[in-house]
Amino acid sequence: MSSNDQSIPIRVMLVEDSPLQLHIIKSVLNADPRIVVIGTATNGAEALLLLPKLKPDVICTDYHMPVMDGLEFIQKAVKIFPCPILVLSISVQPDQVDNIFKLLSAGALDVMFKPRATGGVIGQEDGLKLVDKICILNGVKYINKRPSKALPVRDAKCFVPRIVPTRVVVIGASTGGPQAFEKIFLNLKRDFSVPIVCVQHISLGFINGMITWLRGISNLTFEVAKAGGMPMPGHVYFPPERMHLTFAHDGSFVLTEPIAGEIYCPSIDQLLLSAAKIYGSSSVGVLLSGMGRDGAQGMKAIFDEGGDTIAQDEESCVIFGMPAAAIELGVVCEVLSATDIPHYLNKLPSLKTLYGR
Repeated sequence: MSSNDQSIPIRVMLVEDSPLQLHIIKSVLNADPRIVVIGTATNGAEALLLLPKLKPDVICTDYHMPVMDGLEFIQKAVKIFPCPILVLSISVQPDQVDNIFKLLSAGALDVMFKPRATGGVIGQEDGLKLVDKICILNGVKYINKRPSKALPVRDAKCFVPRIVPTRVVVIGASTGGPQAFEKIFLNLKRDFSVPIVCVQHISLGFINGMITWLRGISNLTFEVAKAGGMPMPGHVYFPPERMHLTFAHDGSFVLTEPIAGEIYCPSIDQLLLSAAKIYGSSSVGVLLSGMGRDGAQGMKAIFDEGGDTIAQDEESCVIFGMPAAAIELGVVCEVLSATDIPHYLNKLPSLKTLYGR
């Protein structure tokens, strides 16, 4: 359980193979009264053994380590003891897109270039940045895969064959989203003729890298949405960083800045609610792996308008939080694996498939 009570220090476990780096980072964290380092490991295998005993609130891990590296460690840790993971590495520069998205898709919540040390001391700016990131991650409500249970009985409308042409597909994702997006876009047909509009909760500075990464695995056109632009068939859009993305009455994009106190920006719910209002039964909502409940109300709105709703299944999720929240509302028509979702989308009727345009 996260130490959200400010009087209780945040319990951090460090995984780092360099004794010097381990000592430096530990000293910085322990110097802050909000944080206490409860244990250390020199590789991923050692850390996995410690996890059930230590039960940290946040894990900080290196990427490159002997025996078991950070990537494999993250993949296993999220299944054994899920909690927010921050990767500290020299190999997560903004231009190192493959490394970053391998780590994020495995379940890391954030990455940070390993703090620079001079004379065995981390600079004040880097130290403050590291502490701030840990405090932010500790505030995240981390919802793991829940024990399997019977899904709610699907509404009768889910069994009615879809004949309304699909005009837009809206997708929301958080932790584990990059991994799911990879499977989806790898398997969507080359001539997929419906605009796709996505929200991915991701750290500042990484959305352009994610778009570049996705361009390398799919023939669809990926881009950042522009205010006033119209969604085009075969294009995939993401909002600019720290902007909400919705639709105007004519279907064009609207970008808005967040207001004080909002938890999520961009918001999945805002995108899906807008799609339901503007596109109605011609919209399809997809909710992928992630923590929290963002997207559940948006899925309900699309469902209530007669649109299709799809949630990623528990088995293929890194975190079965957001999909579970929508499923529990009884507003999900299909629960599918990340691999099966594109096959479902490929079969959707569109203006092109129904009318040849």
